[in-house]
Amino acid sequence: SITTDPSLHNLTSGYEDFGGNTDHTCLILLELTAIAAVCMAISLCGLVGNSLVLWFLDFHVKHSSFTKYFANLVAADFTLLLVVFLLMLAVLRFSTFCLHDLIPLYIQFVFAAMILVQYLHIRSLGILTAKSVDQSLHVL
Repeated sequence: SITTDPSLHNLTSGYEDFGGNTDHTCLILLELTAIAAVCMAISLCGLVGNSLVLWFLDFHVKHSSFTKYFANLVAADFTLLLVVFLLMLAVLRFSTFCLHDLIPLYIQFVFAAMILVQYLHIRSLGILTAKSVDQSLHVL
């Protein structure tokens, strides 16, 4: 009869051969890429539209407080769309080129972009409120 210690059956020498399959495949989600591409296309259309409105308001319309108000709103929207475009571009770049080691930098970029977007949104709401109060006082 052969007597072996059952606790020694699971020991290895510290080196395991996986058959030479050491390729590190990058996980690319097709849905994520498609959503990022659609968001980029929409934001590009919005950037072009907002650029045209800003150009029209600056060069072809008589300047008044009302046109300045709309120009400020369009500028805030333009900046928001630019930030969304840059975020989606970063998502596509990370998923395409497998830049997983730069994800902490991307998270810091998203945090900074989120603060910028919130600032611009609050600024545009403040301008809207000020303009509404100004028009209400003119009526009274």
